Amino acid sequence: MRPMSPTLRKILLLALAGFGAACCCGLLVVLAAGGVAGYQLGFLVPAEPTLSPEQTTAKMAEIEAFVQATRGLTPTTPVALEFLTPDEVRQKTIADFEEDTTPQEMADGALSLAAFGLMDADVDLYSLLVDLYSDGIAGFYDPDSQQMVVVSGGSFNAYERTVYAHEYTHALQDQTFGIRASGFSDEMYLADPERFNAVQALLEGDASVLEGQYLNTYGPLERGYYNKIVNDVSSIPAVYYQLPRFLLQDFVFPYREGKAFVQHYYDQGGWARVDQLWNDPPVSSEQIMHLERFEAGDDPLLVARPPLTDTLGSGWRQIDTGVNGEWFTYLILAYGEYSDYHLEEDVARAAAEGWGGDGYSVFYNAAGDETVLAAEWQWDTPADAAEFAAAFREYGDKRFGVVGRAAGGGSCWLTTTSNCLYTTATGTLWLAAEQQATLDALLALFPAYGPP
Repeated sequence: MRPMSPTLRKILLLALAGFGAACCCGLLVVLAAGGVAGYQLGFLVPAEPTLSPEQTTAKMAEIEAFVQATRGLTPTTPVALEFLTPDEVRQKTIADFEEDTTPQEMADGALSLAAFGLMDADVDLYSLLVDLYSDGIAGFYDPDSQQMVVVSGGSFNAYERTVYAHEYTHALQDQTFGIRASGFSDEMYLADPERFNAVQALLEGDASVLEGQYLNTYGPLERGYYNKIVNDVSSIPAVYYQLPRFLLQDFVFPYREGKAFVQHYYDQGGWARVDQLWNDPPVSSEQIMHLERFEAGDDPLLVARPPLTDTLGSGWRQIDTGVNGEWFTYLILAYGEYSDYHLEEDVARAAAEGWGGDGYSVFYNAAGDETVLAAEWQWDTPADAAEFAAAFREYGDKRFGVVGRAAGGGSCWLTTTSNCLYTTATGTLWLAAEQQATLDALLALFPAYGPP
């Protein structure tokens, strides 16, 4: 899971469903890396001819035949196509967005993300995501309607053909394995968010490997058309430059890490080996990031989240609760809102590795404009817990602008909000509150971390 409300995560995933192919082709990867890369020979490539409607239909059939033969999956029924104009697609997705969420839910998500240091609380996520939808969608497979949504009126260029191969793979995955039944559903997200994230990585990694195989069928000229499109900086929607860096990284995760995961098993035994993954899929971001954890069956520990409502008293409401997983633990340390408190990549990754399980809750009091955070991690070994604690202390010194000091059995950074890290042999607890009395009351709910 991510430190945001389930509704917010769902909306971001819907946005990702529309723009996902861009991740596979490198646009978001470039942005997530903090730069722009491109082929310098683009000006040598002539304009790509526009396909007629008849040629487009024939090319779609050709791609479908390639995907079926290469992926080794046979459709049980023809995949329905829904042709919409760009404006119709935009209106449809914005309507879905506005039906499924509210500005208040977006505001709650921003407050939660701000507590983790990932973005400013005053960012208007609602408007940002509406803009994200409004910048255009290349087309996608909808597992609820079991239709391919195709944007009509386009040229079906070299890039769009790879998108079609990717999305048609999703249609065959759905008919063969059942995308929703496999765990890519709202119900699974709420019940087991780490499993949901792992299944999404398998889903997109599978399609991304196939997409790459289709791309490899391009000759030099067709590859030139493709490179010219995906490396055109002007084709990157402006809204992406406004997204927090952690969010860009998170968008890329199921495509980049998911592809690496699936590629490993494809190299072992082809698509038959990948099919076996769907019968016994990964269950956490940790297993996607570390193949040996997947093969060892290292499943997440369940970390209880004590109820905070009675302790906090009236005026408080829970705005978020869930699990960060290894992936988001890493993002907290390496991709906060401000680069001043980013840890080095290798330090953040090493600190997050050894994750055993976690759980968090975020509460908000509107009257006092106060946020409370309680986040607990369990680690595989005492060494893993100590490594995270050391990294967090470095993170805390940078983020909060003061050196942490020993207080109440933990390390605390006392500014306008008190942030404290407490440890046990294999556990770490991060508590944040504006009032010291509130912090002390929260700590009492976690007796393993109290003063000796």
